[in-house]
Amino acid sequence: MSMSRATELTLLNWVNTFPLDSEVTTVEDLSDGTVFAKMIGNICPDYATIDLQQNTGPSKWISNKRNLESVHKLLLRYIAEKCPNLDSLAFESKVDLNAIAEHGDSQETNKLLTIFLMAAVEGPKNRDYISLITTKLDTPAQEEIKTIIMRANATIRPSAEAKESQKVPNKDKDLALEEAHANLFAEYEALKKKHADFMTRFERLTISHEDLIQYSNEADARLKALQDTSVGDHADHMKNQVERILELEDIIAAQEQQVEADRVLKEKQIRELISLRPMAALLTECQDELKVVKVENLNLIKKANKVDHYIRKLENHTSLQRENSELRERIDLLEDNQKDYDKVHEENTKYKLTATEYGSRFQEQELDIVELSSQRTALKQEIQILNERISELNERQRHDEKFINELQEQMRTSLGALSPVSAVPGQVGLSLEEELEQVEESPTHSLENVRLKAELKFLQNSIGNSKITQLNIELAQSERIKKQLEEKYQELLESHAVGQQQLNEILDNISGEKNESIIGTRKLFIEASQELITTKSKLAKLQVELSEREHELLEKKSSAETISDVEHDKIQEIKGNNNTLASSLQVELLTLQEKYNNILADFKAQKKHLDHTALMQYPDNDMALLTGQKLENVGSVQSLNNQNTQVETFETNEQDQTLQPNEQKSKTLSKENVNILSLTSECQIKNLARENALIATAWYDLTNRIQSNHVVLQRRHEAPKSWLNKQRQMVDTTSRR
Repeated sequence: MSMSRATELTLLNWVNTFPLDSEVTTVEDLSDGTVFAKMIGNICPDYATIDLQQNTGPSKWISNKRNLESVHKLLLRYIAEKCPNLDSLAFESKVDLNAIAEHGDSQETNKLLTIFLMAAVEGPKNRDYISLITTKLDTPAQEEIKTIIMRANATIRPSAEAKESQKVPNKDKDLALEEAHANLFAEYEALKKKHADFMTRFERLTISHEDLIQYSNEADARLKALQDTSVGDHADHMKNQVERILELEDIIAAQEQQVEADRVLKEKQIRELISLRPMAALLTECQDELKVVKVENLNLIKKANKVDHYIRKLENHTSLQRENSELRERIDLLEDNQKDYDKVHEENTKYKLTATEYGSRFQEQELDIVELSSQRTALKQEIQILNERISELNERQRHDEKFINELQEQMRTSLGALSPVSAVPGQVGLSLEEELEQVEESPTHSLENVRLKAELKFLQNSIGNSKITQLNIELAQSERIKKQLEEKYQELLESHAVGQQQLNEILDNISGEKNESIIGTRKLFIEASQELITTKSKLAKLQVELSEREHELLEKKSSAETISDVEHDKIQEIKGNNNTLASSLQVELLTLQEKYNNILADFKAQKKHLDHTALMQYPDNDMALLTGQKLENVGSVQSLNNQNTQVETFETNEQDQTLQPNEQKSKTLSKENVNILSLTSECQIKNLARENALIATAWYDLTNRIQSNHVVLQRRHEAPKSWLNKQRQMVDTTSRR
């Protein structure tokens, strides 16, 4: 409970009424415990304390705490002996002495001052302190002290004497003595147990206290021994030991305080037990009376239940005919609603099947478009690489031509210089054969470079143009198919939305339970759709892996093609390999075109077949017959089930023999209708399973063909291993040389 600043000042003024050495102005002046010791000595000199510690070092708060603990113990002892009515205030309002000693907490100090005020006012010398309050304090301070005392009295529990004054009037003396003896014996046993518990706790505390004292004595002995020795500087160790001793003394003081509090609590509980004995006797009497009243109440409840049972039977007899007529009307209405619901549900399932099929086809077309775009980008990269190689060869050709021209000029100049100097002795000219070889070397290189350039241009134009045109044609076809599928998908979505809206309107009007066969077929459809989704996800993962492998092969191919031919004598071998590669690529392109056309034709055939199976599975007459039978059976089964439940409830209530033939008829009819309904549901399940199998086979066929197409496309970008090995050997030999 927080206190205001005015309360704090009033309590400080009241403290100054005691004979102190100096005036107290702030709460921090009370943190050392000396003022409280003088106050308790003034209230009762028998409880005065002299053993107060004075410390000005860093551990000042520890000595202050010890002083406050000793004063608090004396105050509690004084209250227990002189003012027993303040036990609840003293022991329930916990005072944090650590906060007062270390921080000078104002709230905790005010709590302690309030306990001192109540001890002074309620003690033997209360007249003296009341006269001091009325004479030395002004009127606002007196009013504040009055409010403090009233607030404290409100928290004090009523004493044992006040409780004993509220006893019950006198009873029979023998019974009262027996009751008192029984209560005293029970209290004696309880107090005996509590006393044993307190004794065990006290023994443990004394043992721990003795251990701590022994440990403290040993530490003191060690400390003296260390102080007596002259070897080394043990100041730190001594300081640590002193601090540890102080901590142990704090623990001992806390345990002593706990023992004192337990003793006071024990006395308080004994007093409360004495005051609660008459209340326990009154409680037993009330319990006996309550048992008698409960027995009477049970008898009355049984009679009332019988009356209610007869009234309910009469009401059931009168309302039987009315409920039968209402149930017949509801059965007719539910049959009509069930027929409409079945029609809309079948249409909705058809729309859902067609929508899922078109969605899957649309996804397949998108995957095909992505594959074609990736192939197109790969071909563009190949064309770019070939262009770079052509530019390199052109630069090499220019360099070779320049080199040949320079050689020719050098040969001309050398021939012109050799003619006049041929007669000089010691110089030998070149032979005719050597000159012809030197002359023939340069044109062969240039002719070979020109020929290679023409061949590369031809290969580039033939391969690149054929691939680009073919891919453009395929891309246009796929875009056209994509647009058609998008239009069909949009139409299906619109029809599905209309059907869903109609279905929701019918479902709002229907209040009966759904048929189990419809739920079963719906579960089968959901499972089939989930399996289809899993297969689609697996196919997408496989396609991603194939695209990654294709990218890796393209990178390997580009790295293999960028190998520069260092020696000129290997160009002929590379040319032959390029020719074979170009021819093989052209053949593979033609085969791929044929396979792609075959796949498109198969896809269109599968599409027509699936559309035919989805939309024309049942003829119109058969569908009408099946739906009519199903609706009649469902309506009859629901109506008969409702009748059976109502008849059974009425039979249990009335035990009427007139309804038994109706029950037998309804049971026979329900069995027949259930058999018919099971046959129709089995037919529907078989049809759905067959459709599922057709869709699964078509899907697996398409996935196999797509995978084979991916494998062919993957092989198309690969080069023969023998050619790659030769190229690597060539590079290795040139680098070693």
